[in-house]
Amino acid sequence: MSQADRDKWDRRYREGAYQSRGHPSAFVTQCATYLPPTGRALDLACGSGRNALYLAEKGLAVDAVDISAIALERARAAAGNLPIAWLEHDLDLGFDAPATYDVIVNIRYVNLPLLANLLSSLHPGGLLLVEQHLRGYRDVVGPTNPAFRVAPGDLAELAAALQVEELHEGLLEDPDGRTAAIARLVARKPRPSVDAPGA
Repeated sequence: MSQADRDKWDRRYREGAYQSRGHPSAFVTQCATYLPPTGRALDLACGSGRNALYLAEKGLAVDAVDISAIALERARAAAGNLPIAWLEHDLDLGFDAPATYDVIVNIRYVNLPLLANLLSSLHPGGLLLVEQHLRGYRDVVGPTNPAFRVAPGDLAELAAALQVEELHEGLLEDPDGRTAAIARLVARKPRPSVDAPGA
């Protein structure tokens, strides 16, 4: 992103954007049964931290990354003593993960090459949760620029080397009642196979 993009997001959060979204993503809460009871999570493009807060409340230590210092200030104020590291970073420039993770969450920030690179930072058995706006539909909520949507099949390709738990592409109703075209992925990094004794 350019400095103009950083300024744009700071301005949006400064003016109160997304203040009504203090609740975690519906997709993340629906995936609660997949989450480990402890471990470390990475929340990419965390905004004001709604999903990072939820993950920390569920028992995970979280690294939460966003380009907007204003969004992170809001998140930090809401976090109290929860185990969350708030990291200001432009993810379009890549991201060197400071740890390995049991969970990686990416909600509606499109950067498939970044996600592919971060799979090496996912523990064997670790969980990947991705939700993106989907291309190819008309009269749906979300970005009009196709660069901010994934194409049909993109998440399946991303998960080619993973164990897919759930994969959905199609129309859903957003919490505000509007129709959205959404791609969702729940997948795990395979554990190394163990040869049978005497093999």
